[in-house]
Amino acid sequence: MDQFTFTRQTIVFLAMLAALETAIVLVFPLIAVVAAFVAFILIVCVWVKAGIRTRKWLWWNPGNVPLTQAEGAIAVSAALLFGVGLLIAGYEGIQYASGDRNLLTGYAFRHMTREAPATRPVGWRGNHYSSPDMQMALKAELVKADIPFKVETTDGKEFVLWPPEHDTAVEEIRRKLHEGPSAAGRSVHFDKAETREAFKMWLLKQRIPFEIVEMRGNEYVVWKDGPKELAMQFLKEYYQPCPDDKAASASRKAGQAPC
Repeated sequence: MDQFTFTRQTIVFLAMLAALETAIVLVFPLIAVVAAFVAFILIVCVWVKAGIRTRKWLWWNPGNVPLTQAEGAIAVSAALLFGVGLLIAGYEGIQYASGDRNLLTGYAFRHMTREAPATRPVGWRGNHYSSPDMQMALKAELVKADIPFKVETTDGKEFVLWPPEHDTAVEEIRRKLHEGPSAAGRSVHFDKAETREAFKMWLLKQRIPFEIVEMRGNEYVVWKDGPKELAMQFLKEYYQPCPDDKAASASRKAGQAPC
């Protein structure tokens, strides 16, 4: 029986196999893991065959295992595939534990399948707000104004695009978004819902028309008639000291001055 030795042909074959395995790892590592499982079966088969032939089942030095040239080529190739697959499985396990859910898709595969950046229509302008509330408010205002728009994602950021013929209208919408829901400064937002409701009741009592505007997750009370200092006037009456605490509380709930 010819003893296995590393011939030139064997070395060339292993080099080609290593190159193929590298390409597999970069594109679709799942194949490398499956190949490692098959390689393990082949290693066991070669080991059993050599054990039956020599009636020996343990070799401390793998180089002393009596293998034919074919068995040796299979064993070495299988060892290469098994080692790489074991490393890939360990790496993927670490990635999964760290929160990465894009498992078993290689670096090259992810870049090949990455979506190409959307082509922006000629002349269309875009806007991005880092605040999700502002981004949502812009889209809502565009819908209200019946202005067509598209959404484009670039570098992980969402841009709202609109055609050039609506530039003036969109700029006005953006200005109002930056300024907030104020009509010549006549608007107010109260953090406490109780105060906010009391102010509405107070305006009704004063017969001052108003509207409610939702902006950036907050509710604003906006009025057109009356002075800008209307909210301050209300607060002075609302928090006016009253000797009767129960009466003050009841008045506040009713939207009236406490005393």
